[in-house]
Amino acid sequence: MKKLTIFIALACVVMISPMALAQNWQPAGDNWIEKWWGLDLVTETGGFDDSAEIDYLSEGSGGVISNASVSTRDGAGKTANIILKSPTNGALLGWSIVNLDIESQQNLSTSHGIPDGTNITWHGIIAIISPDDRTTTIHPAHDDHAQIWVNGEQIYDNPDWTGGAQSVTTPTEIQLKKGENFLHFKCGESGGGDYVNLHFEPTDTDLLIAPTRDNLFLNVLTPVEPKGKLATQWADIKRQ
Repeated sequence: MKKLTIFIALACVVMISPMALAQNWQPAGDNWIEKWWGLDLVTETGGFDDSAEIDYLSEGSGGVISNASVSTRDGAGKTANIILKSPTNGALLGWSIVNLDIESQQNLSTSHGIPDGTNITWHGIIAIISPDDRTTTIHPAHDDHAQIWVNGEQIYDNPDWTGGAQSVTTPTEIQLKKGENFLHFKCGESGGGDYVNLHFEPTDTDLLIAPTRDNLFLNVLTPVEPKGKLATQWADIKRQ
């Protein structure tokens, strides 16, 4: 009877707290984040001045998600079952793991396998697992106009490129809560160099970042609704 009780207790811990399981998390600290949960590029945007004013997520999903909402657990979870219709040209856009070449001046476009970064907008989400409530600082690099939301609130809006893929002009203070936090990074580009990058403070080595190094995202986070398989299949659909 005692063994059965222990087994049930352990099973409950696993179901309630998937974060407690060992995962190959991305490191934080002053490491540039290399893996993101990214939307296919929005193209034919007319440039970053125009794209900064448009919530492509809301328009493309009929209001199911938005720039702000995907920086929450509920909104991020909904991306698993959504294919957006681009308001610029009707293209179908889905979410998948995106790998950034953190040293490249064109990683915004090359992360999605296109050679030309003219008139495009990039969207990426990460989950930040914090052991405590804290105030810390993010260090974003971008070309051109970047906007960032954390836990449903916009905390960054900078129309000026930073001068290099790993150059930061505007370190920005953010508030993290104990447990899961979500960050949405949007960057609009008109032409020329195109890049996006982000790191935390050197003291933030105890933060854990998803997507994990082995390309897991929503399935390592706290469930909030039944998960479909659409997002998992989207990369295979694009390859075909």
